[in-house]
Amino acid sequence: MSRYAKKTDRRPYEERSFSVRAVHRERADLHKLAEVLIRLTLQETGESRAARAAERVPDTYRAAPDDPGRH
Repeated sequence: MSRYAKKTDRRPYEERSFSVRAVHRERADLHKLAEVLIRLTLQETGESRAARAAERVPDTYRAAPDDPGRH
């Protein structure tokens, strides 16, 4: 049985970088503009959420609050 051979040189999604070039038209393509803005917002939200999650101390490592009723 032969090994799997990669058929394309495409990069994984995480390694891709996107750029935007202006194309002047009489009417803007609002569908494309909305899609780009939504994708950028989701990407930024995901990055900020991942950064917050990395900074957060997991619940299992947090010290239990002192309970004055327990000794």
